[in-house]
Amino acid sequence: MPTYGGDEVNALVIDVGSTWTRAGFAGEDLPQALFPSQVGYIESEEDVADLPEEPKAASPRPIDTDVEMGDATAAADAQKQQAEGDSRVAEKGETRKQKVRKYFVGDTESSTWRSGMEIGGPLEHGLVSDWDVYEKIWEYAFKSRLHVRPEEHPVMVSEAAWNTAPLRAKLVEMAFEKFNSPAFFVCKTPVLSAFGVGKHTALVVDVGGQMTSTCAVYEGFCLTKSLVKQEVGGELISEQILERLKDEYKYEPTPLFDIKSKAPVDTLQQPVVNRYGREGTTASFLHDMRLRAVQEFKESVCEFIERPYDAALVNSKPLKPFEFADGFNVSVGALRYAAPEIMFNPNQFLTRRPKRLENVSLMGVHEMAVRSVLTSDVDLRPQLLNNVVLSGGSSLFPCFSDRIAVMLQDACPGSRIKYYSLNSKTERKSTAWLGGSILASLGTFHQLWISRAEYDEQGASVVDKKCQ
Repeated sequence: MPTYGGDEVNALVIDVGSTWTRAGFAGEDLPQALFPSQVGYIESEEDVADLPEEPKAASPRPIDTDVEMGDATAAADAQKQQAEGDSRVAEKGETRKQKVRKYFVGDTESSTWRSGMEIGGPLEHGLVSDWDVYEKIWEYAFKSRLHVRPEEHPVMVSEAAWNTAPLRAKLVEMAFEKFNSPAFFVCKTPVLSAFGVGKHTALVVDVGGQMTSTCAVYEGFCLTKSLVKQEVGGELISEQILERLKDEYKYEPTPLFDIKSKAPVDTLQQPVVNRYGREGTTASFLHDMRLRAVQEFKESVCEFIERPYDAALVNSKPLKPFEFADGFNVSVGALRYAAPEIMFNPNQFLTRRPKRLENVSLMGVHEMAVRSVLTSDVDLRPQLLNNVVLSGGSSLFPCFSDRIAVMLQDACPGSRIKYYSLNSKTERKSTAWLGGSILASLGTFHQLWISRAEYDEQGASVVDKKCQ
């Protein structure tokens, strides 16, 4: 059992990604909690009473010696009345409108329809942008899923390799001020992913929901000059599938919450659905539920071919049938190969670019990996290519490992390239979490924690000294 300060305690490990959040106890093989990072919330206005201010004592106005005594007495009475009036206002207090959010965290809670409920995640560009949602995810993970008191356990959390100093400071403040953690540590995701497969030096290729990144790790430290990242991931593939279904089949998936009943239809026929017609459905919730419908399609039928994309080869592949929840069924051909191909040929296969990617020159994931290798020291390059770690849920497409192996070998002829990845779906999604579980359970790690005393003495800046 992990130790901290001589006492036997279980450290908590939490990894908040753009699509999934993983949380559990250090030393375990899998996270005990795995749930979506998307959080529902309903915003309302409430009347909030301001606390009454203490009445200020009226300072007597100096009496002008040239003024008659009657005038001075009248002025003193006026000051007394004004002071009494101010005191009554202060005692009564005033009310004001304040926006209040009610949050719904977890797979069931966030996917249950509620009138006026918006849905969103805590991350943008891989960094925390909504701290309220981020805090609610921690609270839900610790109290509702792990059933622990965070003030009794050290906490380790993952962070993006490109995280900024102000965000790291805010992270450590939240751990100590909001959750009263006895100790805290934050570690970069590529380092944790390398540890997750038993490596301390590796080239980590992380293909997540929102971001794809490649980074060299040497002796447990990220080489920041080798970091390459871009906003191409599983969510973008899902967006492209929605667009292609709409363009090619004139079809938009009906979210599960709106299906009352359905009738069987022939292949490629529009679904016959009896809808609930729920009023008050927000655009963000509707879009997220459609993405979840596409998620099953993507995981069931999409895959890569083992060599560079060849349209003739793709068209010769057998069709694969799929039926959506609303009854629409289709036999998918080229689409199931073309949709994920944006991971290797984004400039060619992105049908409609989102605004954030307009006028941006994108790279294939193999090109990102090569750039990370080339920006590392020459003597280190063979060791990196011999320890390529694949992580992230979007690396689970069939033949992804085979495809990147072919592309990297073509880009680095004569090099010996070896790949490491966890086999099961849950493990691959949780590679970084598993690395944190291993690291926090090491007997020698207890001296690396940021203690509460160190935080109180040095402030939030201590995170940059102890968490390199």
